Amino acid sequence: MRALAEGWRARACALLGALGGCGLWGLGQGAVPLPPGGAGVFGSQLLQYVEAQAGDGHTDVSAQFACTVIYLGNTPLNHGSSTLIRLRLGADCTGFLGALTPELPLVGGSGELVTGARLESVVPGEVMLELRFARELDFVIAPSSDGRGLRLRLLSGTRGKQSGGYVAEVEAPEGYAINLSSSQQKIDPQAVQAAASALGAPAYVSETDVEGEHWYRLRVGPFSTRREAQRVLQAALGQYPRAWLAINDESADLAATERASVASVAASGAVDAELPQEQRVQLLRDARAALAQRQYAQAVELLTHLLRQGEYAGREQAQELIGLVRERAGQLAHAKAEYEEYLRRYPQGPAAERVRARLLALAAASQSVPSSGEFAQPAPHSQWSMAGSASVGYQYGLDQLGSGPGSTSSTSLNAALLYGDLLVRDHGPRYEFTGRVDSGYTANFVPNTGGSQDQTTAAYVQIDDRTLGWSARAGRQSLANEGSIGLFDGLYVGYQLNPKISLSAAAGFPAYTNYSAVSSNQKFGTVQAEFGPYRGAWIFDGYFYDELNAGATERRSVGFETRYSMPGRSAMLLADYDVDFQQLNSATLIGNLGTAEHWIVGFYADHRRSPLLELSNALLGQNAPDLAVLETEFTPSQIRQLALDRTATSNSLTLSATHALGARWQFITDLSALELSGTPASGGVAATASTGLDKTISLQLSGSSLWQAGDLHFFGLRYDNSPESRSTTLSWDARFVLHGAWRFGPRFSIEQLSDPALGGSQWLYLPELRGDWTGRRGVFELIGGYQVQQQSPLAGQLPASTQDARHLYVSAAYRLRF
Repeated sequence: MRALAEGWRARACALLGALGGCGLWGLGQGAVPLPPGGAGVFGSQLLQYVEAQAGDGHTDVSAQFACTVIYLGNTPLNHGSSTLIRLRLGADCTGFLGALTPELPLVGGSGELVTGARLESVVPGEVMLELRFARELDFVIAPSSDGRGLRLRLLSGTRGKQSGGYVAEVEAPEGYAINLSSSQQKIDPQAVQAAASALGAPAYVSETDVEGEHWYRLRVGPFSTRREAQRVLQAALGQYPRAWLAINDESADLAATERASVASVAASGAVDAELPQEQRVQLLRDARAALAQRQYAQAVELLTHLLRQGEYAGREQAQELIGLVRERAGQLAHAKAEYEEYLRRYPQGPAAERVRARLLALAAASQSVPSSGEFAQPAPHSQWSMAGSASVGYQYGLDQLGSGPGSTSSTSLNAALLYGDLLVRDHGPRYEFTGRVDSGYTANFVPNTGGSQDQTTAAYVQIDDRTLGWSARAGRQSLANEGSIGLFDGLYVGYQLNPKISLSAAAGFPAYTNYSAVSSNQKFGTVQAEFGPYRGAWIFDGYFYDELNAGATERRSVGFETRYSMPGRSAMLLADYDVDFQQLNSATLIGNLGTAEHWIVGFYADHRRSPLLELSNALLGQNAPDLAVLETEFTPSQIRQLALDRTATSNSLTLSATHALGARWQFITDLSALELSGTPASGGVAATASTGLDKTISLQLSGSSLWQAGDLHFFGLRYDNSPESRSTTLSWDARFVLHGAWRFGPRFSIEQLSDPALGGSQWLYLPELRGDWTGRRGVFELIGGYQVQQQSPLAGQLPASTQDARHLYVSAAYRLRF
């Protein structure tokens, strides 16, 4: 198996133009120290952690890897209940270039929208990261500037000041409400009044049928943001211990709702002189911006101008938006009237379903207490809360080389994994205290492959001042934006200067992996400023980052990020420039556009130094363990030149298109090209050649409810053509509903690879079975696969030279949220 595994690694290294060959990291040329962030330590997972942090109307997701990964594309592109992200492993990922046992990382943090993650490899040198969400969502993806991370923003439909990420379009938000109690008897009106007075929010009675029984529910709401709803929920738990958060679950008959006591602006029938379309677009844009800044009176005035126009394309957007503005301003009766006017005019409009959900939540409200917004009325007294998750898993891998009596086999992996994530909060009248720990332990049962190890992804305390708008966090934490440091041990502070400008700073010691101990050898500091939203669509970020290594400048860079987001289209530009080396570290442009013909087209263009340009890159290929020793062999200027020589440049481009084919089918295709430059010989390290242009085309056809209601099928075809090799891959991936909460997922792929460097033609077969059970608080996942590789000899070789390799793996994990 070792020989064939070395062939896999050789193929990947040749394809990626590994710096100095894979032997630089201890394969075939003698072991040498790993560079920062390199792979190869037992027990280290390729996917270091997945973090989900809930915000106002969005959830930010960060994924950090143990080494460099190159984004190739994802499907679906920007909308769905999951996304499959395809990544190519960088030259410093030598420990992961063979058969990779699937990884099932625990998703940490406070985001309930991310229900699971899975990482696996089908083609050597590439991995696929699947992220699953609680429901269908819009999302946008961007790589970090260091090439070792990914960032996603899940968009749940509101716009507000979003610090450090992407922004969603202005749409009506989810219908958040707090269910205080349930009864089969009618609820006393005095109880409704008491709930409204105690919690400072509209209280009402909702009715529903559950399994043939009629129930009355005492509720408060609706709320415009999850954060506000969570605040009221915490305040309510003391008096209503069975209270829970409800989202868009009102199901009453709309015909029975109470009519609003006020009229809609549009119901007056007044019509002004027709405005040019450009002016209408600008008025709507200004109204969105006013709403984002909570300037409700100004937003109503602007929208009134639009609603006094005659009927025109896009008018329904203004009609829906004025209902949202009235609702957020606490004018619930006016909001009901505007929503009802929308349904009267546009019963089949694009937002009709969303408006009905909002109207149903408003219709039963019996009090006129205004919804206070994110920074308004605090909880009446301090409220402690606790949440967390735990995971236990097991992984087993068996390698076999050859077949018949002469075959050899060995256990490549036998480990148990334990992870836990605990979050405690104190919601005080003004301050909010947060403490969080996310750690784990990997027990290794394979002798002579390294020992067991523990790891810590997060261990910090945080204080937020809701009145002045500042926050501070100390301990081990992650930082995705301000220089993309990833994990670090130190301090972060943030300050909301005004509704459009936020400032932040961080300093401490980088922790390149989650099993890194606290070390003061390297120090960093970074500051960031963010402005937006501008004209309701733009966000601008800028940062300065400085890092020292043994007293020398490791990296000193400035960066910026510009994001544009409007319904149906978005774009993003990211750049990082090293002012010390005077080199462009990375530049990425991402965009997507939806068309009226149900096409979604996207593009991704990326130019970056690979790996990230740092002074310690000079250690690659050297015997020196650190820069201090290297300084005894080379001068400072020579070390800087070595760092430049060991850092290649990669350029990649991906074009994607998605098209719905009726109600059940969806077609997805992407074209990508990647090239990694060569590196010169210097400091005793040999030169490497460029990979040349590697071209890939991928086609996918997905269908639902084909064999049974609710099943999913993904049929894929992928062709890769590089100067050194060619490969074709066919795949089928399915999900079936079994009984209750059980799901079953068979998968099969077959690849034909022609690569003279590996001695001929290879066939790779991967049958895999996945099963999972999802409960209210727990998830159980089981994966088993059997990868087979058959190699045929070149012309003139004897049949005895044919090699077979097999890799059996089993992975199981149980996650519990509490």
